[in-house]
Amino acid sequence: MAWSADRGDIPSCNRKYYVGKLTTNELPIFPEPSVFHRTVKSRVEGYFKDKGKDPKNRPEIWGRYFVIFGSLLASYYAQFFVPFVVERTWLQVVFAVIMGFACAQVGLNPLHDASHFSVTHNPLVWKLLGATHDFFNGASYLVWMYQHMLGHHPYTNIAGADPDVSTGEPDVRRIKPHQKWFVNHLNQHLFVPILYGLLAFKVRFQDVSILYFVKSNDAIRVNPMTLWHTVMFWGGKAFFFWYRLILPLQYLPAGKVLVLFTIADLISSYWLALTFQANHVVEEVEWPLPDENGMIQKDWAAMQVETTQDYAHDSHLWTSITGSLNYQAVHHLFPNVSQHHYPDILSIIRQTCNEYKVPYLVKVIINACHLLHVLIAAALLFY
Repeated sequence: MAWSADRGDIPSCNRKYYVGKLTTNELPIFPEPSVFHRTVKSRVEGYFKDKGKDPKNRPEIWGRYFVIFGSLLASYYAQFFVPFVVERTWLQVVFAVIMGFACAQVGLNPLHDASHFSVTHNPLVWKLLGATHDFFNGASYLVWMYQHMLGHHPYTNIAGADPDVSTGEPDVRRIKPHQKWFVNHLNQHLFVPILYGLLAFKVRFQDVSILYFVKSNDAIRVNPMTLWHTVMFWGGKAFFFWYRLILPLQYLPAGKVLVLFTIADLISSYWLALTFQANHVVEEVEWPLPDENGMIQKDWAAMQVETTQDYAHDSHLWTSITGSLNYQAVHHLFPNVSQHHYPDILSIIRQTCNEYKVPYLVKVIINACHLLHVLIAAALLFY
């Protein structure tokens, strides 16, 4: 099924292992890949072959990683160990903001790239880049893999299957058209933005619950942890606690350390939450529902495009600071391709969408205020 969903065909060497089709399922299933699906895959693969380009290798990505990790480490060091900065609280706050933004970029770039295996062909590189999320952000790369790779990407915007849009009944937020409406949703535009700021704090503790107690992330089951994952998980938590709190407390008062920690965390949380929401939790996108047999009556690739909204394709700045998530439809169709190739293959995808009448949603963002409006709209959806 995985090969069929990705390529549209099954290698002959695998056909001898065919047993039959499942008659029951706990997650949605899709029809066979459509002509649109096969065509867009073929054209993009042809582009890389004709150009002689490796879809996973772009030298620019290493420069971006250097800037991200360099700014994170430099801003951390300045806050706590540079006397000129330590003597001026306002400068410490500035560097805390920079650090928070850099931590968010770790999630949007090395973590995200590693989870899709879209940087190099080396599994060790993927593991090491993914582990930076554990150590610098205190959040689990393994849990992210379950949520993002096994949940969000296969089942985008499908209630009950996509952990990114998971909600309870009732829930403090109403983000899906199928959700029941409760009176507290009248005021969600007031308190949901506050909740977004708690994302990082929530995730660090939710990781433990998912892996050790609930054993699932929404509808996505999790497997027992390997030794590697156990070491990375608890080693990351311990290192994060040490470098963000224990070490700074040796040099600064507890109150100031906690304030700087909170500022950095708020910046990371808001940027990640709003950036993720702006692509899928918006009014124009589709919210597919399976039928009584668990079947989605739409081609998987077409669904990926229709459940996604792009923005600011012409802005190198927004492409850089969102980890290319402004090319979200491109990313969902070709997640294993380096994000630096997205602008190059965009025209192929949009042309194919036009040919096969698949609506491609994109907002032309002209300034920062407009982008902020698009991002905040996620908190106001279905208000």
